[in-house]
Parts: sequence; C-alpha cells; structure tokens
Amino acid sequence: MTTTTAAIPSITIAILSSQCLVWLGLQKILENSPTVPMVVHPYPGRTSDLLRAECRPDVFILDLETERDPLATITQIREAAPTSKIVLLGGLEDKDRTREAFAAGVDGLILKVQPPEVVLAVIEALYVPAKPQVKMSLEIPFTKKVESTPQLPAWPDALTEREREIIRLVGQGLSNKDIAYKLSISDSTVRHHMTSIFDKVGVPNRQKLLVHAHQFRATPV
Repeated sequence: MTTTTAAIPSITIAILSSQCLVWLGLQKILENSPTVPMVVHPYPGRTSDLLRAECRPDVFILDLETERDPLATITQIREAAPTSKIVLLGGLEDKDRTREAFAAGVDGLILKVQPPEVVLAVIEALYVPAKPQVKMSLEIPFTKKVESTPQLPAWPDALTEREREIIRLVGQGLSNKDIAYKLSISDSTVRHHMTSIFDKVGVPNRQKLLVHAHQFRATPV
C-alpha cells in the first residue's frame, strides 16, 4: 500500500478594514504562520467585489471598529459564500455587537488585545487540512478505517463558579495579575485556578483556552 500526502494548500484571507495599520499588522502575523501558508489581501473596497465565485477568499476578517453595518456584511457573505469563514476583529468594548454578530453566524473572534499566537491559533483552528490520498492495490484486502473529526471538549461540569469567572476574565483579555487585582486574590491563587482549568477543560495553555472559548463557542461558562 502506498500513501501519498498532498502539500498543505494556502489559505486566502480578506481583511475588511479601513485602517492601514490593521492591514499591515494582521498581514505580517498571518503570512508568517509556521504551520499553514496564508495569503492575505487587505480590502477597503466593496464586499460584493470579493463575493464573485472566482475570487472568494477562504476567510474574511471583519473589523468591527470600521465596519458601518457588520450584520448586513455578515449576511451578505453568508448568502454568497457559505463555505467561507468569518472572523471578527474587535475590542473589549464591542461586547454587544459581538454577541449580535455571533448570532448572525460568524465563526470566530479575535480581540485586538490578544497576542499574535492567539490570532494564528484562531485562524488555523478554522482550517481543515486535506486528507491524504491513499492508493491501494486491489489484490491486497484491507479494512477501511473511518476517522472521526476531533472535537474540543465542552465546558465540564466540574468547573467551579470561581473558575468560570476566571475564564470569562481571560476572554476579556485580562492577565493573571489583572485577574488577581479584580478578584482581590493573590497571583499564585490565580495560577492555581488556571492550572485546574487547563486540566478540567483539556487544553495545555491560555491560548488554546481562548480558542476553545471564542472559536468553537462551547457551552457558555
């Protein structure tokens, strides 16, 4: 049996923002991805031009700060390009608009306070790599193996109320020190809670916890 693994195709990404610094920053972060090749196109023009079949990107990054009517844009993308992914780029003050956007069908969220590692993790989590092509000789009997799509675990019932509160604060972009100050507890107590959260949720670090919370929209904490 011979196995041939195809090269990972690149992801095309359109950044819908009128801020040049947003384009340049995201372009530098995404095109330097060490795992998935990405081609980024800053786009301040009309969204309708991007929805033609011959040029639809794989991912739209929608800047909530500069988009006048994000819900209309999301609806337009969903109708014309149902297989494309939509990721919001927002700030901590955009909570109400973010909730409305998720209800309209976006696939992920990037907060402007988050580090490049989280930005890459959110985009890469949307990407499903092509399955390897397997060539088999008809003379050799084989058993077909059905692979299930890996799923991140939902929020476990074992999380305490304090741990759920800390997850909400992490999702707001707060550091351990900020969380300790806000909850009037010590830094070491916050670290202890974070270790417990990682174990219970099944993630190795803070970045993966954010992806779990924002990208997959697991059961609310």
